[in-house]
Order: sequence, then C-alpha cells, then structure tokens
Amino acid sequence: MKPASYLSCDFFTSHGVPMTKPLRDWLNRASYLSKTRTTEADRRKYERWAVGVVEDALRAPGGIEGKDWTRVSPVMPANAEDREPTFLRDGNVAGREGNSVTQPGVDHRTLLFTECMRRAPSELRSFVVQAINMIDVEVASGRRRYDALTFMELIQAAQELQRVYQTQMEAQRRMTSPFSQVVVAPSSTESVHRKPLAPGKVSRPHPEGEERDIERERPSKTRRGEMYSQRADGVWPTSVESERTRVFFRDLVSCNNSTPSSRPFIGKSQELERMYSRYEPTPVDIRPRDVLVKALAFVLAKAKDKLGNENALASAQYLNEQLKGLRQDLRVQNIVDGFAVDVYERHALICLELGDIGEFNQCQASLKKLYEGLSDVKETSISDFFCYRLAYLSLGGQHDALATELIIYTNTITKSTKTPENASPRVKKTDLRWTIKLCTACEDGDCGTICRALMALPRGMHLLLKIYLQKCRLRWLREALNCIRGMVSMRLVMASMGSTPVERHKGEVAPGAEGEDTHFWLDGSFAEAEEALRQFFEMIKFPLPQRFSFAEEIRRDMKKRHPHCGEEALKSEEDITVVDAAALFKCVDGYIAFLSTRSDVGIGNAE
Repeated sequence: MKPASYLSCDFFTSHGVPMTKPLRDWLNRASYLSKTRTTEADRRKYERWAVGVVEDALRAPGGIEGKDWTRVSPVMPANAEDREPTFLRDGNVAGREGNSVTQPGVDHRTLLFTECMRRAPSELRSFVVQAINMIDVEVASGRRRYDALTFMELIQAAQELQRVYQTQMEAQRRMTSPFSQVVVAPSSTESVHRKPLAPGKVSRPHPEGEERDIERERPSKTRRGEMYSQRADGVWPTSVESERTRVFFRDLVSCNNSTPSSRPFIGKSQELERMYSRYEPTPVDIRPRDVLVKALAFVLAKAKDKLGNENALASAQYLNEQLKGLRQDLRVQNIVDGFAVDVYERHALICLELGDIGEFNQCQASLKKLYEGLSDVKETSISDFFCYRLAYLSLGGQHDALATELIIYTNTITKSTKTPENASPRVKKTDLRWTIKLCTACEDGDCGTICRALMALPRGMHLLLKIYLQKCRLRWLREALNCIRGMVSMRLVMASMGSTPVERHKGEVAPGAEGEDTHFWLDGSFAEAEEALRQFFEMIKFPLPQRFSFAEEIRRDMKKRHPHCGEEALKSEEDITVVDAAALFKCVDGYIAFLSTRSDVGIGNAE
C-alpha cells in the first residue's frame, strides 16, 4: 500500500480543526519535510510531532486563528519529545512494526450527526434526523459527500424543514378553526341534553343523502385531538419552538451580540496599572469604575514624572499602554459617562503624538458614539474631534465618508434651526471653516494656507497632519515638477514641500518671542524640518547636492521676503543650489509607483 501522510488538510478538517490559510501553508511545508526523511520510522516520528504541534495550538488560548503560523518553524527540534497525539490514538495509527502509515477511515457522517444532535436544541433534533436522511439520499445518488458537508449546512437544512412544518401546521389550524367552534362545542351540549333511548327502541336511521352530509361536516378524530391539545395549552407549540430556535442561532452564529447582558459585568481588580490584554478578560482582571478613576490620576502623575526624569517619548508610550488598558476596562463593563469621554480623548491625543493612526481611529469612532449618547459633554471637545474626524477622512482618502459626515452635519444644523429646543451641541463654525480650508489646501498643495489653518486650529490637528505629511509631500512635489524641464532651485523644491517657515501675525506671536518663535514650521521646528527633508530625499533615493545647505536656503528665503534686503538678496541669487527637475520627478514618481504595490502603506493617501 502506498504510504500516506497525516499532514493533510482533509485529515485535520475531519477531526474538527478549523483550516486557515496560514495553517494550510504550514502543513504544506511540513508535508514536504516529512517526505525528505530517510527512514520510515523517522518519518512517522516527524508526523507525530507535527500533529502534536497542531493539537497544542488548538488547545491554546485563541485557538488556531490566534496562532501566528508564519513564526512556527516546520523543522522538528533535535530534542523533540516523541509522543502520540490524540488524533492518532484509538487504533488510527498503524502498528509500529508496519512498513507504512495508512490514512485512517473517518466516519464523517457519524461525526457530523453526533455534533449536530449535541448542539441543536431539543425541538430541532427530530428535524436534524430528517435532514440527515435527505443527505443520505443525495450521497447515495452521488450528488454530495459527507466530508464536504459542514455543521451549519446540516443545521440550516433542519431549520428549513422546521419552517415548512410550522407553515403547514399554521395553515391546518386556519382550516380547522371554524369547525372547532361549530361542531365540537355543540356536540358536547348534545351529549348532555340528549335523552337516552328506551330499551327496545331503535333509532331511525337517516336517509342516505342526509347521512353523507353529516359525515362531510364532521371533522376527523385526528384533527379534533390536535385542536384540543392546542386549545388546552393556550399557546401554539410551534411559536415557542421557533423562538427557542431563533435564540439558539442568534447565540451560535452572531459574533457581536448587541443585546445587553442581563447580568452586568463588574470588575474586581484593585490594581492601578494594567496593560491591554488580547485574551478574553475575567472579572478578576477588570477594574471597577472607582478604581479606574484612581488609576487615571495615578498614571497621569507617573507619566509626568517620566517626562521629567526620562523624556517625552517614554512618557507618551507609558500613557498609551495604560490608557489602552483603561479603555478595555470601560468597554467590557459598558461604562458610558463623562469619565469614559475623558479617557478616550486623552488617549486619542496621545496616539496622535506617537503617530499611531489606527488607535486614534478607534478612539475617535468611539467618541462619536459617546457624544451622541451624552448631553453633558463640553462643546469644545465635540468641535475639536469633529474637525479631527473630517481631516482624518480627507487625508486618508475616504472622500465618501467625508461627504457623509458633512451631509449629516448640515442636516443637524437645519433641524436645530427649526427646533432649537432639540438642538444638539454644535460645532464651532470658525473651526469647521478652517478645517475645510486645510483639507482643500492639502489637496492643492497650498502650504501657506495649510500653515495658516494649523495656527488657527487645535494642536491635535498639527499632529494629525504630520502623520500624513511625507505622503502629501510626495504628491505635492510630483505635481510641482510635472511641467518643469531643466534645472530647478532647491528653494522652490522646499517651498513646494512646505519645508520653509511661515511668518506669524503680530497677534499670534508671544511677547518677547524671537527667532523660531516668530515663524510657524510645518515640521514643528528648524531642526525637525531639516531632518525631515534629509529623510525624504533618502526615501526617494535622490542625492542632495554637495553644496546644499538647509540653513543657507532658509536664510535666503527669509531675506527675499523683506523688501529692504533686496540688494543683498540679489547677490545671494548667484549662489543658489539647483537640481535636475526631470531626475527628481523620476525618483518621486518611481517611489509612488513602488508604494502602489504595498497594500500596507495605503497609497490612496499619497495619490
């Protein structure tokens, strides 16, 4: 007999192992390695080890889906324990003296039927038997196979049979309900008032036609019994069974059950520090609300100490970890109040400082729901995070969602104008105006308007834009160089990228400010702008000219803006640094083409 391997998808599927693509790829590599074994005993040992690895992953928290199979090596360690997995017991493995391993015969029908009868509610089990009988007919005719049939398909077939049965019973009830009032009730009255026949007297039989009419009007005994049982219960059994079945399938299939639990989840932990856990938490791990209030004050104080003793990055990372754990405790216990809003707002701003746009998106989406359900929220918070959401959607290329948000806002304003007593907290019109200007300027590459908008908007907007700044600069520079041929000055390149500062207005400058404080930098400061420019050109693989000096170009740009320095500016024009526009455009366009092949980068943001 030809040796067969246990390292196949069919073998594990027949034992109830959910088959995922990473596991399938790992089994393919393991199956290939098993064929490279020199002896049959060595091959059987490797197969037992590989099956044991899958069994351990199945029993671990998270199961097969929670295992990162790309990090699991298919190479068996030299000191691996030779054990017999559960899947290969009960006579499924060939004897140790045999020369080959044969594929065990798996009774898919018995396994499937047993699992369905175990999980199905009592009122559905009779229909499971009917469904498996129908499947037997299809298998016998060659139209189906037991190994290709899933548990849910059999349950759905049984549910369909139950639905047909309920429809038939409902139709039968409607047909027999008139007779139950006309025939059954008078028959009981007649049995009471009818006089017994005298002995020796025989009742005169009815004529043949009259006797047929009476039999035609008389309901059958079976229907009488069914009607009596239904009336005695008062509630139709089919409706109860249907409700139980609906509850069963809702709990079985639904992954996100929106109905609140009857028993509230209340934590018991008293720890002030807790990081986010990917496993399902228990009441021992979760902290109640009063402990969460103390924990927030504790982590804020500790982060302040880290800011003084270490640096701002360490403080922000610590706050990010602890606030994520606080969010998990709030979500598990379904705490929706002003304290939850405070935690989510703090974490959203920390995520912007760290550049974690994924966590920020989760926070702002949760805040949108919290703002809708709470009335005692500061209008400033609602206005700020509404503008953040608009900018996030615009910079992320989600223009349909952006249009939807603006339509909803317009409709809300219209309704609040008509019925002021039902008006919700409104967004500041000035912030909304500047946010729309910012989104338009980012699309057009108008760096001056971008800086003016950021100076008028909250600080979080600047942090949000810095996350997308490199991708925006790719688009701005490509559009600026698209129609330029020959040499182009580095000052024009820097202006197109927004690397040059914008002078603040007199009212925006703090008293006594000098130097950098009188100008607004898109990157934050002079040093950050110089470092960002260097990283940008390294990213697109374009070498900067040797004579290029960022400080000198900034000095020339500032002198050119002041008319009284015209002669000195003209002299400095003779030593400007230039680059080849066509070569620079080729590097920028090539890097954007490279990003289009990366699904994890999101080239839509750069396009």
